[in-house]
Amino acid sequence: MSHANPFDGRGRGRAAHRRAHGWAVEPDAYRVAFCGRWQGLMQHLFRTREDVASAFGVTFQTACNWWDGTNRPSGDRVALAAITWPEEFARFMGV
Repeated sequence: MSHANPFDGRGRGRAAHRRAHGWAVEPDAYRVAFCGRWQGLMQHLFRTREDVASAFGVTFQTACNWWDGTNRPSGDRVALAAITWPEEFARFMGV
């Protein structure tokens, strides 16, 4: 019997689905750790918050939020960091 929701049915919880399909990272845990990882990357790559704002084209307040680990960037900024600093990105973001 097929289900409209792939997580319905016996043994088909989200965690079981991830294990069965080889997901190496638990998304919820990674989301929780992401701010700290991004903060570490920013502080490693840049000397000041102003440098962060300039490099990513964001406001000073946004740069402060990233520097302090209180907010996460949007996907385009994450992709920019991954393309521009691939080795550092992989080391800090755990890729």
